[in-house]
Amino acid sequence: MDVAHAPALTVPLTATEQDQVQRAAAATGQTIDEFVRAAVLDAATDPFRDALEQAVATVARRAAEDRIQHDYAD
Repeated sequence: MDVAHAPALTVPLTATEQDQVQRAAAATGQTIDEFVRAAVLDAATDPFRDALEQAVATVARRAAEDRIQHDYAD
């Protein structure tokens, strides 16, 4: 996995989106920065995403193994 330095996470939000983030942060008792940080980290460590990446790697590895076996048979 390539690890790169992420630029500051600044994303322009509409007024409605900003209001939604503020309400969600308030509901969890967090500041907006704490809430956004937690959301970004949760998304980055999502087990479903990890499972998908592992499945892709498995399929790619098996395809490569099949090609090697077929190449050997020729």
